[in-house]
Amino acid sequence: MANVAKEPAPPSHAGAHAHGPVRYVVIWVILLMFTGLTVWTGRMDLGAANIGIALTIATIKATLVVLFFMHLSESHGANRLVFVVSLLFVVVLMVGVFGDLLTRDPMSLPSGAPTSDGPEITVPPHQ
Repeated sequence: MANVAKEPAPPSHAGAHAHGPVRYVVIWVILLMFTGLTVWTGRMDLGAANIGIALTIATIKATLVVLFFMHLSESHGANRLVFVVSLLFVVVLMVGVFGDLLTRDPMSLPSGAPTSDGPEITVPPHQ
């Protein structure tokens, strides 16, 4: 009997999913559209809604990148849990920050401080 050296079997990728370039191109186009939306809404004066709209668009874009380009959509268990918990943590922090800003006295906010040259400060004339 001859000793025949067997080559090691290639690693099995039974759990891997095949991805075509079309999926990535579609997500890339969606990201470009959201970037255009960010620029368009950034040039508008929507008042207090500006920050909320910008954060919502940024969260959607980040979620698309994490789900598709970082393959979290195919991941199971702990990775998904970490992602969901991190999103919830960000929401809790934002609610805390904006809740604090909404309940403060307007004079304590940086934009509510009186200016030194405005009519808020009057100097009585000397007699």
